[in-house]
Amino acid sequence: MKRIVISLGIIQLMIFITIFLRADDFSLLSYINNSFVYGGILLFFGLWVFVVRTGVFDIFTISMRKAFKLKSTLEGDEMRPPSEALGFSSSLLLVTGTITLLIMGICLVIYNL
Repeated sequence: MKRIVISLGIIQLMIFITIFLRADDFSLLSYINNSFVYGGILLFFGLWVFVVRTGVFDIFTISMRKAFKLKSTLEGDEMRPPSEALGFSSSLLLVTGTITLLIMGICLVIYNL
């Protein structure tokens, strides 16, 4: 829980810094636009890490190695599959991206009132 709060704080700080650096006027609409971009990027990378960690690409990677390697070098080649190469979980990215998009949605409802 503490990591989620810290990551949300960092993302919100990055959103505000982006608003000020882009020389936009500080408005609810600029916050909504920037939080959509940051939340979308976090959610995309979280889903990408989740898909790779489930082992979907392991069979493809192994078959491509077998297809493009010579028979003599195949036995000595012990590369890890992509699902084992990623050493972190996608849950922090998914939760932070989802909460950022939920905050953006709440701000969008307030903006439309």
